[in-house]
Amino acid sequence: MMFIDFCRAHGLILDYVTEGRWIRTKTVNHPCKRNGAYKFLGDIGFVQEHSTMTEVAIWRAEKPFTAADKARNDAMLRAMRRQEAAKQATAIKSMREHWNGLKPLWGAHPYLAKKSLSMMGCNGLRVAGDLLTIPVSRDGSLISLQTISPEGAKKYRFGCPIKGGYYLLRRNSAVVTCLAEGFATGLAIYQSMPQANIVVCFDAGNMVSVARQLMLSGMCVVCADNDSETAQKTGFNTGIERGRMAADEIGCGIAYPEGIEGTDWADALTEWGEAGPGRLRTEIMRGARFVGRNLTRAAG
Repeated sequence: MMFIDFCRAHGLILDYVTEGRWIRTKTVNHPCKRNGAYKFLGDIGFVQEHSTMTEVAIWRAEKPFTAADKARNDAMLRAMRRQEAAKQATAIKSMREHWNGLKPLWGAHPYLAKKSLSMMGCNGLRVAGDLLTIPVSRDGSLISLQTISPEGAKKYRFGCPIKGGYYLLRRNSAVVTCLAEGFATGLAIYQSMPQANIVVCFDAGNMVSVARQLMLSGMCVVCADNDSETAQKTGFNTGIERGRMAADEIGCGIAYPEGIEGTDWADALTEWGEAGPGRLRTEIMRGARFVGRNLTRAAG
């Protein structure tokens, strides 16, 4: 059995394999998430489907992986990458044309009202019908869009990249930069902390990539979600653990809400009532740390 067939037999969705490092991939059980991972080293490979497997499965080649085999695999990989790059470029072009045709958000949106959030900080948003539409940028360029329905259903623009992409809520007078996971969370922090810049990373898995992308300096804090229910079921608190990884990348501290029924700072703000903004500011600033390195990429 070839290694790619071994991966597929364990539930990974793959068109080709890359050699030399762990690669996250989608799975049959969770086709919208990257719950699978593999590492291919030529004569040996490792596979894990994190939602169904507690241990890594090991594959060994039935015959030595020759130089000719490697050359064929590399040629196939290059061809697939060219095809993917062309598809992605087409998707990004279509997405930007779609974005340019959208109307600005005026007045209010049901999703924001449901979260008890005002329009402060929403001047860069647009609407596609009843969908709140948020631009996702990287290196100063628009790379994707996130849409949110009135009920809170979130989707990314098909075929467009997300890794390293973010949405910046900027203030000229900011004294601290906060990384947040979701848009509503970032907006809740922005509306509660009048001297903060907010970097919305869109999901926990993207926080580390954004931290590497921006190379922030000054006062910084990662405002993580607290996925306590997930931790009870799986033993892994995705929001806090990914948040800590992002904080380590920056060299700052982390803050996450505790003792609430919800999971994020937007939930905390709602549950704390009138005392919410002040308490949110206090708890988040406890995690803020000064990062003294130089800013190598503009945050926006």
